[in-house]
Amino acid sequence: MKVKSLLVTLLLAFVVASSVVVAQRTTIQLGMVLPANSVWDKSLKQMGANWSTATDGRVRLRVLAGANDESTLLRRLKLGRPQAAALGQPGLAQIDDAFSVLGIPFFFESYEEAFYVLEKLTPALTEVLAKEGFVLLNWGHAGWAHFFTADKTDSIDALKQHKIFTSAGDDRMVQWYKQHGFDPQPLALSDVLLGLNTGLINAYPVPPYVALLMQWYSKTPYMLNLPLAPVVGATVVTTRVWDRISPADQEAMLQVAREAQAQLMLDVPLQERESVEQMKKRGLTVVELTSEAEAEFRLEAERLAASWRGTAVPNDIFDLALRERNAYRDSASNAQ
Repeated sequence: MKVKSLLVTLLLAFVVASSVVVAQRTTIQLGMVLPANSVWDKSLKQMGANWSTATDGRVRLRVLAGANDESTLLRRLKLGRPQAAALGQPGLAQIDDAFSVLGIPFFFESYEEAFYVLEKLTPALTEVLAKEGFVLLNWGHAGWAHFFTADKTDSIDALKQHKIFTSAGDDRMVQWYKQHGFDPQPLALSDVLLGLNTGLINAYPVPPYVALLMQWYSKTPYMLNLPLAPVVGATVVTTRVWDRISPADQEAMLQVAREAQAQLMLDVPLQERESVEQMKKRGLTVVELTSEAEAEFRLEAERLAASWRGTAVPNDIFDLALRERNAYRDSASNAQ
């Protein structure tokens, strides 16, 4: 009788223990608009493999690449499927206007400057995400956006004559373009090639790797060699899922995510240079500005950037970014 009782007790203990282990296993679906087999897709899949190792299989990541647009992806994210996403600046700006600071045209001049300011902004932006029910896992980026155009463009006035692609759902950016004399055409990322083929658009600001990957550059064989803005994104997960993961596993996952971020920061600039060289071999012309034309661009850019304060970007976030950017420039100038 005692033996039977002991066996029953052990069996119950095994069942309970097994159910706890199963309950602790979490599979996170992560969506993004960028296509499968891109550098970001590979980076996220590697991060997922490392998560599984770091948590002894308790957390697994399934990457769902190729979403139609970030507006739809964000709506689904808030509904719980997927539970995480790699979002670009347009998608992040739909969560909160504070993220529009990452897309101010001609606001930054170098990778080092942009990453310095981003580091200073991270605590404030992390808090913004938390209020909206998200946890920041890491920052990602795709290089610098450059304007690709159907014909040679070497001034802001010439750029205003083009029909420019903007992300669908980013209504504030559309209005900003219109208010400053540009002709924006909002489209889903998946519709850009059709827009180029039909003449709906004939210019777009994207990183060189994206123009190469999507084969858009064949329709727009001129690239303005003046960086518009660093294309910064973020990997986020909903707090609903995050809170189900143990603190120890959360810390392990964040460490892996930080390592993935650091690797992208090294890989993407090299990828950008290689992409430009490949496109040049296939007919791309890089339009170099004269010093006078670049000075005109910069002067106009400062005026346009100031128009974002209090309209597209909250005053406190804009002021913080401007203060840290200027501090970086002063420090770099003093070091010379």
